[in-house]
Amino acid sequence: MEFYQLRSFVLVAKTGNLTLAAKQLYTTPPAVSAHIKALEQELKTSLFTRTSKGMLLTEKGSLLLAKAQKTLDSALDMVNLAAEHQNEIIANFRLGINQSAASLHIKRLLDNLKENCPGISLELSNISSGELINALSAGTLDGGYLYGEVPGDLSTLRVKQQQITTIAPADATLDKNSPLAELCAHPWITMGRNCPFDRFLQQKLADFTANVKSSDDGSRLELVKTAQGLSFLEQEQALVHTQKQEIKILPQLDFTADLHFVVAKARIKEPVIKAMLQEIRILWQLPL
Repeated sequence: MEFYQLRSFVLVAKTGNLTLAAKQLYTTPPAVSAHIKALEQELKTSLFTRTSKGMLLTEKGSLLLAKAQKTLDSALDMVNLAAEHQNEIIANFRLGINQSAASLHIKRLLDNLKENCPGISLELSNISSGELINALSAGTLDGGYLYGEVPGDLSTLRVKQQQITTIAPADATLDKNSPLAELCAHPWITMGRNCPFDRFLQQKLADFTANVKSSDDGSRLELVKTAQGLSFLEQEQALVHTQKQEIKILPQLDFTADLHFVVAKARIKEPVIKAMLQEIRILWQLPL
């Protein structure tokens, strides 16, 4: 019996799906299926009933699941003990970011990692809040930043309250005194991908027209510069480009959004996750 077989068993039991389990294990569905079959042969019992709706635990499988999870937890405790000092951890952390690297102090994070956790490297992915939730569930990212409500299966650190403003082309006839009806009459560049900014816009301007969608801040900024519509942007970024006379700020719809750093609760005990949470607390000056 191998640990990778137990991991496959536990993840298939949790997801009920070979494909989802394979994504979290960074392997293929046939490989996960082979792990399950090998385990069933060794235990001389059927662990799952295979149905059109997915993989359902048998009665014996349900009994063995708790034992398998306990075995894996014990192994993880051993790994945690061996990696008690953060500078001994060697891992790649896949980080999802929903705004610019500068706004999220990525350079300072990298400097801190070099000093405190030199074995941890970062792999950055620009991703919207909605996409990040799906990526963490699928296991394709290890952690990241999101706005809005945090699902119950994620562990969160609220890093700051972010001021969000509306940006318009520099030569737009709109100004800070324009009524909301005029803002609504202009096309909008929305975020898409289940972004909470879009839900806020729908609450304030129910009849707006979305000209194009982009979850990338840089793309939306360029589209606004070329007079393709209005959009939301983090205020710090908006001020930089306003000073360059590339856009103008419209404060009528300003709002604040909680910015969270999140990881999957199921992975909270992993050494690299624990180390990154500590580094994020240091980065944003949160209680340790």
